[in-house]
Amino acid sequence: MAYFRSATHVFLWGAISLFIACSKPAPPAAAAPTPAAPPYHPVASIREVMNSVIDPNVDVVWNAVKTDIDHGKQIEHAPANDDEWAMVRHSAMTVSEGANLLMMPGRNVAPPGAGSLSPGIELAPDQVRALIDKSPSGWNQFARALQDSLQPALDAIDKKDKQALFEAGDKIDEVCESCHQVFWYPQQGTEAAAPKTASAAPSGTAR
Repeated sequence: MAYFRSATHVFLWGAISLFIACSKPAPPAAAAPTPAAPPYHPVASIREVMNSVIDPNVDVVWNAVKTDIDHGKQIEHAPANDDEWAMVRHSAMTVSEGANLLMMPGRNVAPPGAGSLSPGIELAPDQVRALIDKSPSGWNQFARALQDSLQPALDAIDKKDKQALFEAGDKIDEVCESCHQVFWYPQQGTEAAAPKTASAAPSGTAR
């Protein structure tokens, strides 16, 4: 009988010990790691990216194939050699990659303290920022559309197809104006939506 009592005590202590071990609270879950800060650091504002990267290079693409009017005489312009085609391609690629700069979060719309460049027509930077923050996906879609619009121009450049490059310019302009209508001067509505045509070119120049 003593043997059975002893065995019973051992069993009971083992069961109690197991119960206590199983009753211990689970250790707290490890906290989720803090997301690492992005490695990039925007320096220029959106306005400065447009003025320094996008605009001067897209002008090279737009003006690569054009017709000037000089004293009633038409003068055709187009890349005439490999170096000139390479220069246009450089600018087209710069605009395409520049669209990625526009999509980087954390970039100011304009330098600190800057206002609208065209009061009454163009929104103030804080108003533009409010529109971008309201629809960041819409902003990114326009930037991607700019990239997509450059692809036909790049294809035309690689083929040295002057007419195709000329026609690609209209699509690029259409995308640019569509974005401006939404984020820069939405009060102008569809009046600003017309794509660039030869009749809209500066006096003395036709595309």
